[in-house]
Amino acid sequence: MKENKIFIGTDTVSGIAPQLLEEISKASKLKTLPYGNDVFTKKCEKIVKNIFEKNDLKIIPMVSGTASNSLAISSFLRSYGSIICHENSHINKDEGGAPEFFSGGGKLITIQNSLGRLRARDISKKIEEINFKRKLNPVLSGISITQLAENGTFYTLDEINEISKICKTNNLYLHMDGARFSNAFVSQGSITLAEATWKVGVDCLSLGATKNGALAAELIIFFNKKLAKEAQYIIKQTGHVISKTKFVSAQLNAWFEDGLWLRLASKANKKALYLTNKLCEFKELELLYPVQGNEIFIKMSNTSYDKMLKKNIIPNLWGKVGNEHVIIRFVTSFETTISQINEIIRRLKTTF
Repeated sequence: MKENKIFIGTDTVSGIAPQLLEEISKASKLKTLPYGNDVFTKKCEKIVKNIFEKNDLKIIPMVSGTASNSLAISSFLRSYGSIICHENSHINKDEGGAPEFFSGGGKLITIQNSLGRLRARDISKKIEEINFKRKLNPVLSGISITQLAENGTFYTLDEINEISKICKTNNLYLHMDGARFSNAFVSQGSITLAEATWKVGVDCLSLGATKNGALAAELIIFFNKKLAKEAQYIIKQTGHVISKTKFVSAQLNAWFEDGLWLRLASKANKKALYLTNKLCEFKELELLYPVQGNEIFIKMSNTSYDKMLKKNIIPNLWGKVGNEHVIIRFVTSFETTISQINEIIRRLKTTF
């Protein structure tokens, strides 16, 4: 009998947390104003102000991570401007040119390193290069960092603070792509949401809920209200005004309630550590980066990868290393179970 496929390459294969489904149903029964003027969206902004400890922020609910990132960035990136990001960042490799499209042609200036995250000294060096050839480069507008980074590691507060200092010195805005912000946050110990974001200089956060329990719910949080005003000019033009915003906000309200979003992220992270410990028992598998959230990156031979696929274990094929090896990504979610992980390990033991 053929074994069922186990999709373990992304957390977007997960379902919807039941609390969020219930809230969608409640929203469907209540008639309220459209276009973000509903009671759910107003409640959502109050919740966000409370948990992030900042009364003068603004929010824009979204349904897509790509739109959330692109709209947030275009609030300060103009057609004649540029933004620094890591070469492997989602906005550079996986958004189909959307940030450039939303900004009318703004340029992404990338930095590559083996760390997977931007370093302050690399940014300073890049800015020096840009200033030296000022006539040949678009005006530098800001910096974008990803939390978790694309290799599954997180920026420490010290790292963000150093980047923030560069932004302040050079009159730049700081954007954070937080598709897995909740996974990064619960891994960092006893810090507050305020300390993890605006207190360390983040101007706007694209906060993702879809990977962590929502149907389709993202949220741009503008800690700098000036940028929120700019974004309002662009949101309709780019086709991302949501008429029934209440269904997005209702999900977010349930997500935030009693710290549910952080508990869901913690579940995913714990399962990632459990899976990592099991995978490290196989000499055929090489762990590439520290597991600081819910993503695991493994280097293995092409042959071993083919054997894994034949066992209907489906990770994400991330990249190549020469002609003989590949990099694969495992991602756990709030729904990943110990029994599912044990089944993966059982199949691998019959393979290697």
